[in-house]
Amino acid sequence: MFTGQKVNIQKVLELIPEDLLASLAEDTKVDYCSKVLYGQRVFNLLLYGLLTTDRTSQRTLEDLFSSQLFRSLFSYDADMTVSRSSISTRLSTIDTEFFKLAYEAIYSEFSQFFSKEEQLKHRIIRVDSSMIAETCNKLKEGLSPGNKKKNGKESVKQVKFTAAFDGLTACAFDVFTQARYTSEDWAIPEVVCIKRRFSY
Repeated sequence: MFTGQKVNIQKVLELIPEDLLASLAEDTKVDYCSKVLYGQRVFNLLLYGLLTTDRTSQRTLEDLFSSQLFRSLFSYDADMTVSRSSISTRLSTIDTEFFKLAYEAIYSEFSQFFSKEEQLKHRIIRVDSSMIAETCNKLKEGLSPGNKKKNGKESVKQVKFTAAFDGLTACAFDVFTQARYTSEDWAIPEVVCIKRRFSY
């Protein structure tokens, strides 16, 4: 979403070919043993959540799925409901190959209609980090921000993944294990510099 510019959800949805998603669902068998949260419905729910909310969570997705607007956009039955736990379970077990192939196919179609210059014209690059925790006996190096020590040793170490996203794909990425990178003032500028180096 661009600054000062609203996204028309209906127009975005019109760009996603339903027959493509149906074909990919059949090829990947992503709907095997699924009763309500079919691959295409999960795709639609995640896309709708990203376009309409600032922070997408499982609870938010549950509320969105129950909304009249969401159901009317996709012609879902009014009595169709899903719980937060079922969304959580489905997201943890769904075959991600379905989403990978959907992304590649949609991106390929998108590229046919717009030149590279047009694609990059209004691009905004977002950079953010995620901390992943693991027990000390699995990581030789890692961050220990605020962890309580046990017998003089940290019980948990973390690594920081920082990525730059240009609206289409991850265009820069790095993994940090040194203590100073606990601060985003160190991690984010470093990834921004990586992006700049590969842009020239």
